[in-house]
Amino acid sequence: MIRKYLFLILIVSALFGNEIQEARALVESTNRTILSSEIGGKIISLSKNNGDYFKKGQVLVEIDCAIYKAEKEKIKVKRDLTKIKLEKNIQLQKYNSVGKFEVQTSKLELKEQNLALNIAEINVSRCHIKAPYTGRVVQRIANQYQNIKPQEELLEIVSSNSLEVRAVVPATWISWLTIGQNISIIIDELDLQIKSKVLQIDSVVDPKSQTINIRAKINSKEKIIAGMSATVQFKENQ
Repeated sequence: MIRKYLFLILIVSALFGNEIQEARALVESTNRTILSSEIGGKIISLSKNNGDYFKKGQVLVEIDCAIYKAEKEKIKVKRDLTKIKLEKNIQLQKYNSVGKFEVQTSKLELKEQNLALNIAEINVSRCHIKAPYTGRVVQRIANQYQNIKPQEELLEIVSSNSLEVRAVVPATWISWLTIGQNISIIIDELDLQIKSKVLQIDSVVDPKSQTINIRAKINSKEKIIAGMSATVQFKENQ
């Protein structure tokens, strides 16, 4: 077990003037968000549950799109009729049967219908809510067949590919701690040790506790997930 040898490592390091310091840490994800609906309607598909994995681009929630598709087709018909009207007015203008005003008005009407069609197409695309990244479901807030309103919360998700550890260390460590410094991270739940580097050191010291926050990236492909606890080891004299 890794932790059984920790005491021995500390003694050996001290003999060589390379003391190892430790700090407790927490695994967090840099991407964690709540997906909300941009349109109202009935949820017809919501298959993912708490803890389920998903891939980037995968449809997580599907909303009944019948009314939005019908609205799109309705606007498309009106757009096509306006286009025919414009073409007719252009032809009539050649024979001085209509003036420039009628032609210009038809052009603006067609532009208006094209814009309305774009909006209708956006609403149809919003019927399928896709995963913005690969990750897992933290909490399922809504349920299948539920009628929802715009901006209603549906799923809380977290990325599984953007993990890091955050540790709180004594402010006095700033004298030797640097960005890019090699560190070891021991994940408690997995009894796993991985290598990393200091990614960021906060610019402000907590005046009450005289501590400062540091961050390190986790690039391991092991089953590390947000919320796990860890111990971070630093070599004071590198």
